[in-house]
Amino acid sequence: LAAGGGGGGLVETPTALLTLHGGEAVEIQAAPAGTICAARGLKGVATGDTLLLRPKEGLGALRLPGVAVPPPVFFCAVEAEAASQQPALDAALAALRLEDPSVAVKNDASTGQLMVGGMGELHLEVLLQRLASEWQLRVHAGEMRVAYRESICSAVRRTSTHASQLKEGGEVRIEIEVRPLDLADGAGAASQEGPQEAAAVQHAASEAVRSALTRRELGHLLDGMRGAAAYGDLLGFPLHAARAEVSSVTAPRGTSPEAIGGAAAEALSQAVAAASPVLLEPVMRVEVQTAEQHLGAVLSELTGARRGSVEKLLTPSDALRQTVLARAPLAAMVGYASALRSLTAGEASLSMEFSHYARVEPAVQQQLLLQMRGYV
Repeated sequence: LAAGGGGGGLVETPTALLTLHGGEAVEIQAAPAGTICAARGLKGVATGDTLLLRPKEGLGALRLPGVAVPPPVFFCAVEAEAASQQPALDAALAALRLEDPSVAVKNDASTGQLMVGGMGELHLEVLLQRLASEWQLRVHAGEMRVAYRESICSAVRRTSTHASQLKEGGEVRIEIEVRPLDLADGAGAASQEGPQEAAAVQHAASEAVRSALTRRELGHLLDGMRGAAAYGDLLGFPLHAARAEVSSVTAPRGTSPEAIGGAAAEALSQAVAAASPVLLEPVMRVEVQTAEQHLGAVLSELTGARRGSVEKLLTPSDALRQTVLARAPLAAMVGYASALRSLTAGEASLSMEFSHYARVEPAVQQQLLLQMRGYV
């Protein structure tokens, strides 16, 4: 089998094909069109990949639409109970990510902690339980927090200078411009140098810079920018809905590509700090179904304490239940399922999914900054 997508053209040889009937797996010799089956022994295939059996000429690049993976909206720090279990924890998280692309794992450069992100509190709780039950790992998990983003409000062009790290001295001089993107554009903008997929930040270099730098130097320049964009100026959340372009690079002869990359990272961080940074919060699409007698209480709670906005009310023909469609900030929806049960005597149903990022209200942002910096 040839795997396309995340598999990157990998060739795999499954050890068996299986059909699943409840908890029973039955081995089969072939899977004709329309068959739903499982393949055992695939090591580099992830959710969303396209598998081809001996692809013919011209079909090797065939890719079926993958799974749309929304960004994680909750995260927490995890660490193994013992240092000797860390490699096993890393392997377990890698296996979970192959199975569930909505799980995000990264190391926080500022704290050194291993951060795990997911689509909700329950999602992360189940993931931690699976680490214990399936991998026999005991891990300590930090407080679950909302995965905010950061953006900028104004366009800034500035020139930054950085030590070249050469014995002879000298400076790397970088001119960079950052500007905000429309939040809708930032959700799906593709990086100039990366694959054509959703990216929160556009990174670019002018034609003059591309002509002046070697391919390796250009790669380090863009990598430095991407690294800096992963940590915003306010609270260290990733940058979102912004474009950064380097228009000029001047460096002494002999400057290493790594030094150019480091200078680009510093230049981007300084430009973002000067561009009026703001916090963004995930906004959820909310659907509540409730009996008509509870509708007033549900609407009052959504538009009041939950900071939501109601978009539509749907009334079925029998008029026994009302459907409320709304959008609300995720931070305000923590604990809403329990509150809804109390408001409706357990007669309502709730579903939520990620919608978009929106700017945090100034008063709420100020409170978050004080809270997360440890002042309150």
